[in-house]
Parts: sequence; C-alpha cells; structure tokens
Amino acid sequence: MPYTEDALTVGRRLNTVVVSHSSFLQALEGIGRVIQLGNELGSPRGMCLIAPAGCGKSLLIELLRTNAAGWSFLNPQSVLVASLKENPTVGHVQSELLEHFKYAINPKPSERTNSQINKVLVHAIAHNKIQLTAFDEYHHVFLTRTDGMRRAMNDWLKRYMTVAAIPILLAGTEELAALQNGDPQISTRISSTFRLSPFKHDSEWKGVIRGFVESCGEVDLSPMHAASSRELHCASQGVFRNLKQLVVEAAMIAVDDHKKIVDRAHLSLAFRRVFGNACSRENPFA
Repeated sequence: MPYTEDALTVGRRLNTVVVSHSSFLQALEGIGRVIQLGNELGSPRGMCLIAPAGCGKSLLIELLRTNAAGWSFLNPQSVLVASLKENPTVGHVQSELLEHFKYAINPKPSERTNSQINKVLVHAIAHNKIQLTAFDEYHHVFLTRTDGMRRAMNDWLKRYMTVAAIPILLAGTEELAALQNGDPQISTRISSTFRLSPFKHDSEWKGVIRGFVESCGEVDLSPMHAASSRELHCASQGVFRNLKQLVVEAAMIAVDDHKKIVDRAHLSLAFRRVFGNACSRENPFA
C-alpha cells in the first residue's frame, strides 16, 4: 500500500539526518587535516578510508564534497569525486573526473589518448582550484581479475598524484587494505588510514538512535532507544544504512497508522518491508 504524503514528508526529512559518532568524526577530522596540509605544504598526500558497505564512506565523501563541516580552508566546489565500477580502467576514471567540469564533449579515452586526457584533467584541476580528489569504491582495483588492469590503475594513480599535486582519498571495502602491502611508491604516499565499522551494541549505538529520536518531531521514536535498541542492533546488524532504513520506514508506518508514538508492531512491519518477506533472518520484533 502506498504511503501518504504526510508519511513521505516525515520519511524525506529523516532520510537527510546525519548522526555523528566518534569513529565517523575521527575519520572526518583526520581527512580534513590531510586536505589542509596537502594543499598548504604542496606535497602529494593521500589517505585511505576502509569501511564495509553501508557504514558511511560514501556519506563521508558527500560531506566533504559539500563542506558540511564548514572548514575555512576548503573552498566551495573544490572536491572532485569519481566512483569506480567493476574492472575499472584508467580511461573510465579519467572520463568520470572530467564530467565534473561539464565539458561539452569529453575526449574519448584509449591507451593512446590517456596522456593527453591527463593534461586536460590536470589543467582543469589547477584552473578550478580543486583541493581533493576522492576515489570511491577503489577496492574494485584489487578485485579485478586482470593483473595488468590493476597495475595500470595504480601506475596512473602514482602519476596523477605527482602531476595534480593535491591530496587524494581512496575509499572502499576491506579489500582496499591490500594497498598497504603493495607498491611502496603508493603505500608511502597513502600514509593515513581510517576505518568505519559496524556498531557494537553500546552507548555509542544508543547515542546514534537518540540522534534520530531527537530529529523527529511528528512521531515519538523514543521506544527505539528505550526498549528496542538491542532488537534494532540485531535487525540492522549494526550497519548504519540498515538502521536508517528501519527508522525511516517505522516512522512512516506510524504516521499512516495515525499514531504519535512508534511501537513494536511498526518496527516489525518496517523489518519486513526493508528486508523483504523472503529474508532468511528472524524478525526480532515479531
């Protein structure tokens, strides 16, 4: 059954809520430090952000892109982002970076034109005063079945760091840790590593739930914090993305049930809607 507009209004707002926690803030502040030093001192600096799917790496990159922290040293529109796909190639990554500058016709990549595209890209970076390049899903480089493709990407990355002379951020899942044991010309430049992990059921987990409770005025979400935090942890497996989906869905269900407070039945239905009736895991709210 479709949600009403009242429910969707609550859902849209809750979906934009950003709840900070210690490891997220530590990663954000550490990355900010490298951005500032890398631009002020003029030497290529890099960092690595490792996180399982759903734990906030793409959200962190988006906060950097919009400078949500309000850092005085980070200029507007100065973060360049590329998200790598399976079996990435140098040409595809170059093209995605160039799209940021809204070229009317992007140069078509090939092995013979990569060098020329790099020159265009480096000129655009300098002209637009780019201060950070973030490569999301960089773990795909280490999952590729072709050694030559992996070497080509990492060799290009080394050259890119040298000629662009701005900080870079590589973000991905645990496979990205292989970078630290690989080419020392990369690992010595990507010197800072940050991690985001699934939550344990502890005070920080309860603090994150409290953040959602305090962000919702239309529906009282306090039972999630007071009585259902352990079940929410089990249902979401401690993954922030799963938690947000459950919170948003339960709040919308409560609105359409004309209730001012979310209850266990709303959470049970939210679990079924988020994960599907064929989910093999037991519904902890049932």
